[in-house]
Amino acid sequence: MNKYFKGLMIEPTNICNLRCPICITGNGLNGAPKGTMKFSHFKVIIDQVKNFLENILLWGWGEPFLAPDIMKMIDYADKNDILTTIHTNGTVLNKKMMGQFKKNYRLNISFSIDGITQKSYAYYRKGGNLKKVFKNLSYLVNLKEKYNLFNLRIIWQFLIMKTNEHAILKAQKLAESIGVDKFLLKTIGIAKTHHRYDDFIPANKKLRRERRGEKKQTNQNCSFIKPGRPVVSWQGDIYPCCQDFWGEYKMGNAFEDKLLDIWNSKKYADFRENYIKGVNALCNNQCHLDKKNIYINY
Repeated sequence: MNKYFKGLMIEPTNICNLRCPICITGNGLNGAPKGTMKFSHFKVIIDQVKNFLENILLWGWGEPFLAPDIMKMIDYADKNDILTTIHTNGTVLNKKMMGQFKKNYRLNISFSIDGITQKSYAYYRKGGNLKKVFKNLSYLVNLKEKYNLFNLRIIWQFLIMKTNEHAILKAQKLAESIGVDKFLLKTIGIAKTHHRYDDFIPANKKLRRERRGEKKQTNQNCSFIKPGRPVVSWQGDIYPCCQDFWGEYKMGNAFEDKLLDIWNSKKYADFRENYIKGVNALCNNQCHLDKKNIYINY
């Protein structure tokens, strides 16, 4: 079993300005205390693992750019030669904030834009302003081009739903005209037992997440297990996976103990071993995530 991990998922904040109906933050189901991670805590985490850490996912159950220290976090990761991927709804970005990207950070920034009209977009991104998001996206694309920010990769992520599946090709053409680096189609994750399943699940079965059938994870297809990607909440709590919605599998706290000690603890090691054996309650029974099912090449 790996003594080290290659990546981390760090939550800058679990506060969000939108009310997406299937998100546990947006619909108010997440009972976790609200707050943001301080830069000093972020630095403590990075300093422990920077000698072997290759990348971080800098988001969680909130809008990362609402965290006051988010740009300091991006800057510090870059100074330590760590690739950062950040996922945003794009609504709270501003020119001053984006101007800091002129430093040519090693950064992937993904915008969640799930429609090409305000009506279809706001059906899911409740509280969002599509015109403002497109303005921010275009500004960042132009900034990249003007200053030759070759390390910056800009992605438009389109969450496929019943209300927008008809507009995929139009969205793709719009993405090309804006000049993003990638247009990424993501299938919506919603349980068949969810009371709004019929409102969101695409009519086209090929665009559904579990279109290849109910599938259990194997030890070959989860990066949270192999090569390893612990999830760190804004409070420092460590979880084995972003799919642990209710925090049932807490492994420790990175502000109280060394992160590598938590990763190599018996509790965490047993969790990974049970996954490989196929008897892990979270991964093998509840989780059906598979990268081939989540993202679609169109």
